[in-house]
Amino acid sequence: MPVDLTGPIRQWLPTAIYAGAAPHLPRMVLGRLPEPVSISVGRAFKGWIIESDAEMAALGAALDRPIPQPEPGRLNFKSGPDATCAAASEGAPFIVLHAPPVQGWPWLVLTALPPDAGRRTKIQRDRYIWETHAGEDDARAAVERLKAEWPQCEVHRPQAQQTATSGVVISLR
Repeated sequence: MPVDLTGPIRQWLPTAIYAGAAPHLPRMVLGRLPEPVSISVGRAFKGWIIESDAEMAALGAALDRPIPQPEPGRLNFKSGPDATCAAASEGAPFIVLHAPPVQGWPWLVLTALPPDAGRRTKIQRDRYIWETHAGEDDARAAVERLKAEWPQCEVHRPQAQQTATSGVVISLR
């Protein structure tokens, strides 16, 4: 099924917000890429790490606009929504396990790497990496793997009473 990528991004990119596990931790906005896009880029999700309310507002505004396309079909997230929350970041290292905010969304593991972790190819804001997992067991295993690699990272896990909708708004407006 063809996807019209000429309209506002939010028309073709559903998003979910993974709330910060603590007030000092960032939120993560995850967008589910439409199939033609996900096949061409080799991943199902696009993510933004949000450290402030101003960044959240700027990302919401960017998602209300069409994505820049330097050539037809070539999407330029970098000069579009990515620019709203791309500044370098620093702070204490951590690992956060997020339960799906709503039914049908993945588990998410967000890691703020320690400064001595070295450069990685999929690093955001000079310190973050993230992974999605279809199931809780895989996500918890990923947290344990990351904790073994970076024992200095504080680990934040969802509370037992957390539900699939706690702390989440699906619109950025």
